[in-house]
Amino acid sequence: MIHEFLLSLLLLPAVPDSLPAVQKSADRTRPVRVTEEGSAALYLMGPDAGFTQAGASWIGRSETTPLLQEEGKGLQEGQVNIRTLVRLDSLKAVRGSVRYTNGIKREVNWNSSSDYFVVYPYVIADTLGGNVNKEEYYFSGGYSARYGRFHWGAEGAYRALHEYRMVDPRPRNIVSDLQVKASAGWRLVPGYVLEATAGYRRYSQNQSMAFISQRGKNSAVFHLTGLGNHFARFSGTTDTYMNTRYAGNGVSIGLAWSPVRQKGWEAGVEYSLLDLVHFLPNLNQVPYTEAYTRNVRARGAYVSRAGDLVWKAGARLQYEWRQGLESVLDNGSSGYLKELGRFLMFSSEYLSAEVYGLFEWKRQWTAQARVQYGSFGALYAYPARSQAFSGLNVHLEAAYRLQKGYWFVSPALQAGWYRFPVSAWKAGASLHAERQLTRHLSLYLQGSAQAFFLPDGPSWLHNITLGINF
Repeated sequence: MIHEFLLSLLLLPAVPDSLPAVQKSADRTRPVRVTEEGSAALYLMGPDAGFTQAGASWIGRSETTPLLQEEGKGLQEGQVNIRTLVRLDSLKAVRGSVRYTNGIKREVNWNSSSDYFVVYPYVIADTLGGNVNKEEYYFSGGYSARYGRFHWGAEGAYRALHEYRMVDPRPRNIVSDLQVKASAGWRLVPGYVLEATAGYRRYSQNQSMAFISQRGKNSAVFHLTGLGNHFARFSGTTDTYMNTRYAGNGVSIGLAWSPVRQKGWEAGVEYSLLDLVHFLPNLNQVPYTEAYTRNVRARGAYVSRAGDLVWKAGARLQYEWRQGLESVLDNGSSGYLKELGRFLMFSSEYLSAEVYGLFEWKRQWTAQARVQYGSFGALYAYPARSQAFSGLNVHLEAAYRLQKGYWFVSPALQAGWYRFPVSAWKAGASLHAERQLTRHLSLYLQGSAQAFFLPDGPSWLHNITLGINF
């Protein structure tokens, strides 16, 4: 399936270009550019020449004390990633990507579900925890075209995730996540396009829990409902209660204002909704919790060019509102459980506001600064519980980009401070080194490392990638 997907893209008739491989790579990684993320119609207007990139990565994370127990205190995973952009002609383009990931999350506690931030607060948890193996497949593809002043495009992505534990208790989760989006734009004034987007999402997760050793059943399994509460009726190690299923549907709509060239004003706003229902498959598929998640994202920026200086200044805003409903079920005397009603028991809000600036001088020196404010609050109705915290994140980065002959090299340094909810200093470095082998083929090595200095000890993020561009 992967081979067929890639061949269908790579064998498309593409517009030939004469740019050397390292030149295309250097152009593609320039930090100052108009936003193309989330647009199926407008990436055709981007500055990138057609390319294909294939790489193998190793990614690691280690924490002295876990910032979030539900995500573990460490991660080691390998990844193979292939992505491509094919320009069919000056008015049509397709893009696609394939990614395979295999790894282990270390010492995950109080969470036996996958995609924690999607299904929260309704996660299944056990009291022992442990390492979790993961295997993930991801596919995406899109098509963009222009007819006169009209732009349109369509794109889709599918993710399949399998997570499991090799010791008791043994959760096994299978996730299927499909997203599609269509967009259309019109050139209203010279140099700008107004675009509308609409999307659909289908999400499901099947979860089972097993004990091989009877002694393992001394641990407890909980159906959590948020802020330390749980569905007591279904707690324990009864096989009937340890199989659950999440099923959800989501929609999104958005508007974007984008410059045709790589300068000018850009803005966008998107609203999305995901309705996720939690079922008990062994009890006549009865729904017992439901979570509504609403997201609003807005952005605005200005890109300018003045001689050798290119810069971009902008702001981003995100607001998420999540509500959780719990069902009241009868005693099952009729042979199956009936839902008698649903009550709003949980609600949470998350706000993120960010301002940033990006600068590029003579296509060699780059710098960026970002300041982000975030806040989170959650309430549970009964027994009444609440949680709230806020924080700040400051990030600074400087890089040097050198393209000479067959080489493209770009080292970078990062520093910053954040408090969300604990305080920490951070420092990091990265390097991209690429050597052109033939005019249209290059080999690259990319690596980065970041350290977070927390009160309880340092945490580390690091990755290294070896790949080719052609």
